[in-house]
Amino acid sequence: MVRQMLLSLPVAVVIGLSAQVTAQDNKIPDQAREILEKASQFELLSIGHGPSTKKPAEDFRGWPVIGKTTVEDLDTRNRLVAALEKGVEENNGDSMKCFNPRHGVRVTHDGMTADFVICFECFQVVVYVTGDKEQRFLITASPAPVFNQTLQHAKVPLAREPGKKK
Repeated sequence: MVRQMLLSLPVAVVIGLSAQVTAQDNKIPDQAREILEKASQFELLSIGHGPSTKKPAEDFRGWPVIGKTTVEDLDTRNRLVAALEKGVEENNGDSMKCFNPRHGVRVTHDGMTADFVICFECFQVVVYVTGDKEQRFLITASPAPVFNQTLQHAKVPLAREPGKKK
């Protein structure tokens, strides 16, 4: 039994180290970050399952759009970007297997667009940059209140919370 435990130790160490590397490498992809930080156009979206049962008129990367707002105010943009970046920095490699995004960000700079599909519930973000394949990074739920307050201030309905029918 002790021999089996000792033989398993290198596997456990490798798994632990790979988790650390993942956490250390977790970041917003460089091109997406540049577009986000220098955006000439900035949209914040409420996506997923909304309070209405009607078929949405628009989708965002395959997810129903409940509502959206163009963020013109520079301070509000900076708050959203800072919250997103802080949430990425706070994540230590944790995520869940679900993906139920309720927020989206579409930013454009210098003819390039980056779409961020954000799930604060499972700590994952999928980002699409014009002409590139999707990329993923991890986040915490800490930015969610800033995103929700911004949407609510613009009178955009929020997506249903997990586990709620309506």
